[in-house]
Amino acid sequence: MMTASRIVHERFQLISCWCGLGFFVLFFFGLLPMMGFFPPPSPMMSGEELLAKYTENILLIKVGIIVCIIGSSLLIPWSVMIAFQVSRMEAGRLPFMTVLSLSAGMINALLFILPFIFWSGAFYRADRDPELIRLLNDVTWLEFVMIVPPYALQMFAIAYAGLTSTAKREVIPRWFCYFNIWVALLTFPGMLAIIFFEGPFAWNGILAFYLPVSVFILYFPCSFWVFYRAVKTHKLDVENSNPSGVENTLRTVLS
Repeated sequence: MMTASRIVHERFQLISCWCGLGFFVLFFFGLLPMMGFFPPPSPMMSGEELLAKYTENILLIKVGIIVCIIGSSLLIPWSVMIAFQVSRMEAGRLPFMTVLSLSAGMINALLFILPFIFWSGAFYRADRDPELIRLLNDVTWLEFVMIVPPYALQMFAIAYAGLTSTAKREVIPRWFCYFNIWVALLTFPGMLAIIFFEGPFAWNGILAFYLPVSVFILYFPCSFWVFYRAVKTHKLDVENSNPSGVENTLRTVLS
């Protein structure tokens, strides 16, 4: 029987799952139609050219920054929910992947917020030295396309836990585990943006920007649906048997 505390626990997980979809919507709504940062500016643009491109849209850029920071913060409950589901996969064993996915998810959330903090500094004063705006723009776009490692670590943790799962009921399908590995690997070309000013590996290039963003747009709604179903199966596990490995895992982590 579901106790009141378990009903609340499941609802929190469902809310956290919906937070992931909220991040996806707010992030792209703030970044694209509001801030107008698509397509990305060329690394070859001067500070004066950047000012000329974005000066007339300063207020909307600032509002878009707020929207994107709020949206990116929703990655925190989303990552907690993922860690709970990973802990189900690791039932009865050391919860290494649970801790790894949670830690990577928290860092990932921070790294998604930071570009908008940098952009807020760049566009806070309209009379700022154009070369300082160019500097902050360089830092922001490089950080934006180079945040691959923690993002990939979270997906590798999900994939490994799923492929080696000890849970009685399948938490996530095996195809989704391989999908995580595939998406993680396709994001790594962004790491090379620091070397190039033009071409496919520049921060506005097809391999450093468009490929990772495209697979991310494909991955996230799919990820939401898979974890939404996983939260629902957790409810069935609790109703039909003893609690899954989540509670024992959390005791191990906190001890």
